[in-house]
Amino acid sequence: TKAIVDTIAVELRQKKALGNAYALVSPGNYGLDFMKKEYNYDLDKSVKCSNFIGETIDIVCQLGFEGLIITGHIGKLIKVAGGIMNTHSHEADCRMEILSSCAVRAGAGVNLARQVLDCLNTEEALRLIDADGRLKATMDIVVEKILFYMDFRAKGRLKLGCILYSNEFGLLAESNINGVLR
Repeated sequence: TKAIVDTIAVELRQKKALGNAYALVSPGNYGLDFMKKEYNYDLDKSVKCSNFIGETIDIVCQLGFEGLIITGHIGKLIKVAGGIMNTHSHEADCRMEILSSCAVRAGAGVNLARQVLDCLNTEEALRLIDADGRLKATMDIVVEKILFYMDFRAKGRLKLGCILYSNEFGLLAESNINGVLR
């Protein structure tokens, strides 16, 4: 774990030394690929943070970046919407519980909430939420919660943005990317 976090810190220091005001991060290669495909973003400017969302936020704050934008798959970042800052499956998993509660906040009924709770993965849950006509509203709430918990970790020291996608639905929601990627 320490070696991975140290590598993230080295890469972020390099980006800061190159004059980047924003840290652009993703838990994995799929998120980086999504940034390249959807935003034509130069991947040499981004950093893979693995499961260590919280530690990455801490490092970004310590290095004095102006902001941080995270891009990730719903299956990974839904955990951050519940305040989980280490998204490894051995650390915590309540993906369906968080997704279900966000759907309820978006107006879903108890039957849909139960169906989501019974899903094996987030893509399956998204299909149900979409069929109920609540996908956009639910994803907006998810991003709002992700930003809330990231800001809580950063103690208000960063401008934060989030890009959330799924393999089946593509871009689910984006918030506060401040023209950094477009």
